Amino acid sequence: MIRGIDWAEPRPWLVAFAALGLPLCLLLAILVPLGEVADESAHLLRAVALLDGQIVGHRETLTYSDGLTRSAAGVTLDPAWEILSRGRPPAPHMNPVPDPSPAPGHPAFLPLYTIGTYFPGFYVPAALGIGTGQVLGLSRPEAAMLGRLANAAAYGTLGLLALGLARRGRALLFGTLMVPMSLSLAASFNQDALMIAACALAAALLTGDSAWRRRLAAGLIALVVLAKPPYAAIAAMLLVPLPPRFWASPVFWRRMSTTVLVVLPGALWILYTTLFVATPVPRFAYEAGPLWTGPRPASFIGTDTRAQALVLLSHPWLLLSLPANCLFAFKHAVLLAAGAIGIFGWHDKALPFPIYAAWVAGAIGLAGLCRAIIRPRWADLTLLGFTAVLTAWLIALSQYLSWTDVGEVRIYGPQGRYFLPLIPMLALAFEQVAPPPRARWAFALAATVAALDLVVVPFAVLRMS
Repeated sequence: MIRGIDWAEPRPWLVAFAALGLPLCLLLAILVPLGEVADESAHLLRAVALLDGQIVGHRETLTYSDGLTRSAAGVTLDPAWEILSRGRPPAPHMNPVPDPSPAPGHPAFLPLYTIGTYFPGFYVPAALGIGTGQVLGLSRPEAAMLGRLANAAAYGTLGLLALGLARRGRALLFGTLMVPMSLSLAASFNQDALMIAACALAAALLTGDSAWRRRLAAGLIALVVLAKPPYAAIAAMLLVPLPPRFWASPVFWRRMSTTVLVVLPGALWILYTTLFVATPVPRFAYEAGPLWTGPRPASFIGTDTRAQALVLLSHPWLLLSLPANCLFAFKHAVLLAAGAIGIFGWHDKALPFPIYAAWVAGAIGLAGLCRAIIRPRWADLTLLGFTAVLTAWLIALSQYLSWTDVGEVRIYGPQGRYFLPLIPMLALAFEQVAPPPRARWAFALAATVAALDLVVVPFAVLRMS
């Protein structure tokens, strides 16, 4: 037995993840065409640019297909990588694109917009995979496949560590790691997969009390917040378990100071990228939407964070009503739930209905079975539940500020996959009682749903291609 890990208890979950999740992840990496995962082209370019020493994007001015010039955030690479990673041809009828497109063979500036601002930490495994392929003399497609496999290997490693180190909540961690959307992201260059796995490992570490566990969990959470600062509130994981009369407890305030330090690098990163890297996302010229209270006519040629902030400040109730409608309106909530389970492609290729039905039924069944296995710690559940809602609210608002046309009455862009990193921390709100025999049924149910995915999802992907 390795010190700090009791391999006997988590063994069934480790075997199930290795036997059912990792093979599906490998199949998805092979079967899904490059660029047919959400934003994969831009994430691949960030990984290649990292090999070239480009830690973050930079700004350049380009001429677009509508004849206008705009500043864009991006990287400088051989456009052959962009052509390789493009799942579908450019659509200049939908959004302006650089014109003319740079020819392959020589480095050129390639716009990435918001993805050009992301912290590079989670791109390291994929970059190492591509770099290894280049050292071995592989072609670009072969090196790109090696990058995908490296990302999948990193995801699998973090997932196995999470399930092995967790003292409780394995069913919740297993479900988060095994959902088809998580595995699809892991089999691509999208950094969201490693964010999900990092959150699962952080939660698993915090189910124990050792100081090394808390330090490592703090580092993982800091990396997640650096990658996407709207997730800063998940640092509340470091505050639990809340001690009695926590407001007067020195332990709580020490943890609070650690939490602030964890969030601080992400706050500094977003400040730096906002001032020196971030640029609007281009749009065809449009008139501001009905929520705009400034002078008219008001024509914009892209997103505008400052103008959107003025909209929100002019109508403060929108700070609540816009995210609430985006997250909780029935139609939107169903779409977000389906997206969290798995909508492939560019969020336009649904999985077969039995997959969604099995995951919903499995979640309900596990909740029923686990009632006799775990009990809530209400103070921790209240804190972490509030944290999940707050983070979802921040994600929705960030999409309104950075991705939505000025003055629109709805938020563009939120997808169910954005909320997967929030699930693992909820494992910390429960404590395990003596596990009854039905714990075996909980594992059997989770493994059955995962086995269904392994059988059905590859055939669904083949039909999508």
